[in-house]
Amino acid sequence: MNAASAPAKEQQPHAEVFLGVNIGCGTSVADGWYNIDNSPTIWLSRIPVLRSLFRVPAWPKSVHRHDVLRGLPFGNETVDCIYSSHTFEHFTYAQSLFLTKECLRVLKPSGVLRIVVPDLKQLVQDYLSDPDSMASHRFIERLSLSHTWQDLFHRGAHHQQMFDGRSLLGMLDEAGFENAQLSNFSESRIMNLAGLELAQRRHESIYVEAYKLRAQDQMQLPKGA
Repeated sequence: MNAASAPAKEQQPHAEVFLGVNIGCGTSVADGWYNIDNSPTIWLSRIPVLRSLFRVPAWPKSVHRHDVLRGLPFGNETVDCIYSSHTFEHFTYAQSLFLTKECLRVLKPSGVLRIVVPDLKQLVQDYLSDPDSMASHRFIERLSLSHTWQDLFHRGAHHQQMFDGRSLLGMLDEAGFENAQLSNFSESRIMNLAGLELAQRRHESIYVEAYKLRAQDQMQLPKGA
């Protein structure tokens, strides 16, 4: 059989590339994820002289500096999953709600949003069970609600709000997620949390997870649900 008469090779469909977004990653990045942070020290760290002068952390090159409060840099329904740990408490409630709506916009149907924040209820319980005379001061310090000169250079350097389970679930519901649930450390619809979920924050954190309903799922919801 000559080349002219040889059957054409069947074209294989392109496999979809996974797009996972890590919002407020800090220096703990995950391989294979689109890692986002807005710290002004990111660009300083990329200039060796400035990194040494200002003693800033060595930010991984895979971190993209972006202000998520201006919107997420992705098209509608293009993202497989979104992870965010100890970030939403650095925004006001209105800003957090806007960002949660942005997460819903960019997630693909069945895409997962997982949010981890400090647990106000747990912090209060720790305070109430602490017999030390300075427990009240330690409690206020852990809330990290004070503001310093750092806020002039980095909005959100300190906490703007605190969540408990009810308020975090309520925010996701208000944003349009209809199935948000409390979760546990390292238990997720997201297949691989390696490099994302830090065990040292397990005691003080709330874990909440939701996924974007497919159109057919939304049609099957009972009225008023």
